Amino acid sequence: MTNSSAGAVLRAVLALGSAPRSIVAKRAGVSPATVTCQSRALLDAGLLVELPETAGPGGVGRPHSPIALDSAGNAVLAVHIAAAQSTVAVVDIAGTVLHSEQLPHRTLAPYDILDTAIERVGAVADGLADGIRVRGLGVAIGGRVDTTTGSVVDHSYLRWRDIPVREYFATRTGLPVSVDSHTRALMHAEQLYGHLRATTSSIVLFVGNVIDAAFAVHGRVHYGPHSGAGSVARLLSATAGPTLLADLGDQALLSRAGGNHATVPDLIEAAAAGGPERALFLERATAMGAVAAALIDLLDPEALVLVDRALGRVAGLRAAYDEAVRAHSVIGADPAEVIVESAFPGRVLVMSAAAVVLHELFRDPLASVSAQAV
Repeated sequence: MTNSSAGAVLRAVLALGSAPRSIVAKRAGVSPATVTCQSRALLDAGLLVELPETAGPGGVGRPHSPIALDSAGNAVLAVHIAAAQSTVAVVDIAGTVLHSEQLPHRTLAPYDILDTAIERVGAVADGLADGIRVRGLGVAIGGRVDTTTGSVVDHSYLRWRDIPVREYFATRTGLPVSVDSHTRALMHAEQLYGHLRATTSSIVLFVGNVIDAAFAVHGRVHYGPHSGAGSVARLLSATAGPTLLADLGDQALLSRAGGNHATVPDLIEAAAAGGPERALFLERATAMGAVAAALIDLLDPEALVLVDRALGRVAGLRAAYDEAVRAHSVIGADPAEVIVESAFPGRVLVMSAAAVVLHELFRDPLASVSAQAV
């Protein structure tokens, strides 16, 4: 769906920080009259604030009252469900992480994981400062997610199938809940707050416990009718070989390391120190670089955001990705020009979960606020 005019205004204010309505109109590509009308509605909805009057440029002309996001008064709750733990967080509408905590899984049973997260969501919401409006709860998870029903269709590592996550959270929290694949949600986060603000065609390639991708064309993130858009399993088999397919996820690397490390962060730490574990990450980078090259050749995007939490930690890892892209890209893509790392180091999971709600809010804010009031 396309952005509403109110969404265009809100996104323009997000990008500008604060600005007079005339500047917002230019940035949003709408008429001054539209900005006047929509900003009034957004002020009434509590999403914008009007700042004190300032003089015109150079002190000449009529004073104007800039408008800005009311980031102090609006936030979303976010839950990211990963292979070994869930993350519960609070993020304001300007994209600032106000709170984040991790909850290790006691079991992989879906409702055990969901109940643990729900308990903490309630406690975190109760602890928010007075005056903060919670605009919704976003849940992000790997695998195949049906955003229409809010269900996890399939998560290969957790072995979840057809779990009604949105209904379960909404019933128990009383909040408006949205659910999405974490990679598609990360694409939305990068479009709102990160490296993809000015791009119209882009890819996010997520390399972790789950390996998948998201695509945006003409600025719109693609959603397939079978909740499968972004699955790269077949592509991975074709480029990396079927014997490697089960060996590239984070937990697979941890297992292959021989039981010498308790967690994936421990494994990354050892690889960063130059231990033999480094070879595992370099092998994966070479295989996934070939996958990245195939994706780049397919879409020819302006940018590909590469997410691998060992990037920046393990020496030579980015070079291994880049070398594989150069070796396999038919169109001769230069990875230095196309590939960027996420704008959210250390916050990828939190921002993906928050963006499940935030992208809806910035697409059609008045409809989102109206739905919350029902």
